[in-house]
Amino acid sequence: MLLLAVPASAGAHAVLLTSSPGWNAVLAAAPRVVTLRYDEDVVPRYARVTVVAPGERDVAGPPRVAGNVVVVPMEAGRAGSYTVRWRMVASDDGHVTEGAFSFGVRAKPLPPAPVSGVGVPIVPEVLAWLQFLGVVLAGGALTFRALVLAPAARALGDRSDREAGTAIWVAVVGAAVALHAGLFGFLIGAYPIVGGGIVNVVNTQIIPIRVGTHLGQAFTLTTFAWLGVLALLVGAWVTPRRREALLACAGAASLGIAFGISWASHPASRGTLALIVDYVHLVAGALWAGGVVALVILIGVARPLPRPDREALVLACLLRFSRLALIMVATLMLAGAYLAVRELPAPSALITSRYGVTLLLKTVVFAGALALGGVHRRVALPRIAAGAPAATIRRTLAVEASLLLGALALAAILSQTPPPS
Repeated sequence: MLLLAVPASAGAHAVLLTSSPGWNAVLAAAPRVVTLRYDEDVVPRYARVTVVAPGERDVAGPPRVAGNVVVVPMEAGRAGSYTVRWRMVASDDGHVTEGAFSFGVRAKPLPPAPVSGVGVPIVPEVLAWLQFLGVVLAGGALTFRALVLAPAARALGDRSDREAGTAIWVAVVGAAVALHAGLFGFLIGAYPIVGGGIVNVVNTQIIPIRVGTHLGQAFTLTTFAWLGVLALLVGAWVTPRRREALLACAGAASLGIAFGISWASHPASRGTLALIVDYVHLVAGALWAGGVVALVILIGVARPLPRPDREALVLACLLRFSRLALIMVATLMLAGAYLAVRELPAPSALITSRYGVTLLLKTVVFAGALALGGVHRRVALPRIAAGAPAATIRRTLAVEASLLLGALALAAILSQTPPPS
């Protein structure tokens, strides 16, 4: 608080204040000039501005700089979306800033397209999988606790919450990982658009991308939502009386965040129905995987209990979860089949496109997890009910959880792979 109270001088960066035409403006005719006004004077020698017209043609002339105002003459252009890219050097300290925005002439402006040759050395698929993992650990596991573990414990007369601490920490890790993965996922999607790089994080203006694209809007919503989930988890930790309600709310909010992941992926461009089905598909997978992970943790946490109590609790949770798993599996299969039919132009695309091959591999891994789930339901549950130790199922549950997380990894790859045309 003391440091915040001390005034700090801002770095001298040339930040774009206003432009004419403005970001996302729709004009009746192509402008003769583009005017950019910054909050610092810029070096005329290093001012760079391009105006990309429909047809990928640069119609900008040499920029004229007067202090903090840059005027760029334009050639006559036709109707369509125009993208302005700028790169300035501040006169005071020589810092470089850059940015991009779009405007339209008798047409709706499109978000700026990525610049060729600009990339960030982070794999987008890994970041997408980490976001899925956060939904599993915070949404699926906590929802399992609310729908399965808590009712089973109450039915057995067990009012303790011995595993609550573990559940909170697992959810905190999931939420924190997903929060940061979403941040980096947005950055590596935004910087190739404006032409910057990850090392220019402070000097690149990405507000138009954050506000005007599904990627940016989803990032903004999910970021604040994950912060809300973390606040609920902290509240659950410090207020034991309201712990169950707060954890249930955190689980439901985490599952809601999955909508932002779907919104930023390919199904969002396929219509409302495809977007909703993709979200339902993701939630069903998160509930199944999160429930299996929670079962593995429960068997480990319940070891100090007397054996009769431990076996009764685990068996009750397995029975309840098994019934819910049937609904999740049916939802996954139906939603997955619809998305496959929607995205693949022909059955042959399953083996002739990267998207189809990845989808095929995901189906195989999912089938393996489904087979293990069937073994648990048909073989393991009757054995535990007959007196076999509940710990005997822990290893196969861990394998099932690994297969489900592998299927989510393949789903993350699919989310970053364009469907075949």
